[in-house]
Amino acid sequence: MSEISKEYIELIPNLFKNFQRLNQKSSHLTHLQNQILEFLFMNQHPLSIKQISEALNVPKQQMTDLIKRLMDQGFITKSQNRVDKRSFVIELTEQGKSLQQEKWTKIYQNFVDDLTKLN
Repeated sequence: MSEISKEYIELIPNLFKNFQRLNQKSSHLTHLQNQILEFLFMNQHPLSIKQISEALNVPKQQMTDLIKRLMDQGFITKSQNRVDKRSFVIELTEQGKSLQQEKWTKIYQNFVDDLTKLN
């Protein structure tokens, strides 16, 4: 059993490196900007800056600047929270959703291209 565990642990960095390579050039955004958009895309509903910050383990102060840049590029919107009027929620725009769908399509295509190289 310990041999299987060891092989599994050794596999994780290889998978991560391979995914990084597949993900390469799939987006023009920074790593953190991409993480924010991915997180919103996967959750499929508006989230507060605090929720995003805690989930991604990014300081709230740093999130504010990242959110502003993504808003300026038209990928997200910020609106008043309907439940708690004192706070705001972040949501993907159609442009942000399209960007994520295109990115994942490119990643999939890179993966398929790699598979075709196998014999």
